[in-house]
Amino acid sequence: MNYQSYFKSISIKNKIFATMIIIVFVLITVIAYFANTISQKAIIDKAVNNSLRELVLINNNIATLVTSVEDYSKMLATDYRLQEVLYNDMSMKKPEGGLESLITSKKISEIISNFVEPNTKVKAASVLSSRMQWADVGYANNNYATHIFGSQPVAMELANNNKPIWTGLVPFKFRYDSSESNVFAVSKAVVHKELGSTIGMVALYVKESVIAAIYENSLNYQGGEFYILDDSQRIISSRNKSLLHKDFTDKTSISLPNLDEGEMSFILGKEEEKLLVSTQRFEPLNWTIISVIPLEVITMENKEIYQLIIRTGMLCLVFALGISFFLSRSITKPLLILASTMRKIRNGQMNVRSTYKSTDEIGHLSDGFNSLMDRIEALVAKNAEEERTKGEIEFKLLQSQVKPHFLYNTVETIISLIKLNMKSEAIAAAKYMANFYNISLSRGNDVISIREEMKLTESYLEIQQLRYVEYMDYKMDIDEDIMRYATPKLMLQPIVENAIYHGLKRKKEKGSLHIVGYQQKGHIIIEVLDNGVGMDKQQIEQLLEPTVEDKRNVSFGARSVNRRIKMLYGDRFGLEVESVFGSYTKVIIHLPLKEL
Repeated sequence: MNYQSYFKSISIKNKIFATMIIIVFVLITVIAYFANTISQKAIIDKAVNNSLRELVLINNNIATLVTSVEDYSKMLATDYRLQEVLYNDMSMKKPEGGLESLITSKKISEIISNFVEPNTKVKAASVLSSRMQWADVGYANNNYATHIFGSQPVAMELANNNKPIWTGLVPFKFRYDSSESNVFAVSKAVVHKELGSTIGMVALYVKESVIAAIYENSLNYQGGEFYILDDSQRIISSRNKSLLHKDFTDKTSISLPNLDEGEMSFILGKEEEKLLVSTQRFEPLNWTIISVIPLEVITMENKEIYQLIIRTGMLCLVFALGISFFLSRSITKPLLILASTMRKIRNGQMNVRSTYKSTDEIGHLSDGFNSLMDRIEALVAKNAEEERTKGEIEFKLLQSQVKPHFLYNTVETIISLIKLNMKSEAIAAAKYMANFYNISLSRGNDVISIREEMKLTESYLEIQQLRYVEYMDYKMDIDEDIMRYATPKLMLQPIVENAIYHGLKRKKEKGSLHIVGYQQKGHIIIEVLDNGVGMDKQQIEQLLEPTVEDKRNVSFGARSVNRRIKMLYGDRFGLEVESVFGSYTKVIIHLPLKEL
């Protein structure tokens, strides 16, 4: 008897069982061979992801710190008391009695005390008059300030007087300290609110240790290290302070690729000296955040994972052997019946069901198949309903994001105004916030009158104008005859927010926002026009209908409003966008004349 005849004489049950024994042996061998490589790659990938997430978190925390310091410099520069002192100093023909006078120094000290430790993370502040005279107040050493900013500070130049200017890491000595400290200095020109002329400059000093505190306890791996580099690849922040101001490559022997690519991770070195290096660009200041982790530390747990993979693989394969032995005797015929039913369904007979009945596993499979086909028919019917509710879900999510975010920012603004003794502005902000939340709650109603929506939007704009007085003005012209009609709640706020943050705030000079509402051809038209930076054709398309790869980078506020309007009133209504890059953006909202 030859081997071919012998194999044909073996039952299907024994063929399956013998085949599974061979598969078991091969799989165990393959798993044993590749487990180490696979698990090591998984561990490294996990470490890469963790490292990048840590860098993103650090990046966000640094961005928050930088923004708050810049906001402090803007608030200090616009403080009416400081502007009065600097204007009077500029107007004096003689320097006597200027910034160096005791009364003036005391007044300036009281002003800057609200913006430095312990109230903020700013160590000290300096004030420079238009006569290039430093006020002798606070903890800042004026000799060092003069050395840093020179005789003609960059911040006081016309092109830069509307934005804070950051220096790199510089040595600085504070009063009452015996040694120099490493600081970042932020300067902002003081522009007279009425005259529009530069009357001085303020400077805030942030210690490098404040930046370092953000990441000092972040690394999950012992032996790892963080660095922050400037655009010349010099170390401007590190746990090891002796490395500050030094070239990163010279001190670490790590050669970095093109850092303009932003976020990336790579492995350097050989054998046991390999390092996992991850980088993240901090674009506002052209910094690069770097984490360096020895690869040996990352792969220490590889051995345990290797053993776990082997044990799990063996258990799975033993289980597969048992299943194949018990099912091989009865699996063929029922499967053929089920396969025949599936072929009929594939040919379009969707109402056909399996006729095989049994209490064994194949019988359950047959019943499950029939139930699955029934559910598919039901799910097709439900799909349309789920699509209709999707827009409403996005709107609820938008509400849940707007309210806490807006509340936090408004409370921070009120606190800042109180600290600046701007009590009337603080009271006004609190009233506008209360009005905003009173209308936005609306006893749970998702549809309100246009009058209420405009009051809600006006409250939001008044608060934003307190925060961004240098960036925006606004005007609302709404016809009275459309005020009684209905509109989805929070329909206008996301559009206005986009106009401020993505249009006006990115503009170098102060911009304006104009909201117009009127009735035209049986429709309600509401236009939101800003003279900000505008958008190109691709950005306009992404705003309302982003592609799959762009959705995570595009705010869904405008898209959600558009979807909700169409869901409530039909495809004839929704948003329309006009824009010229670098000039303006106009969002046109089309609503029906629907009574509330």
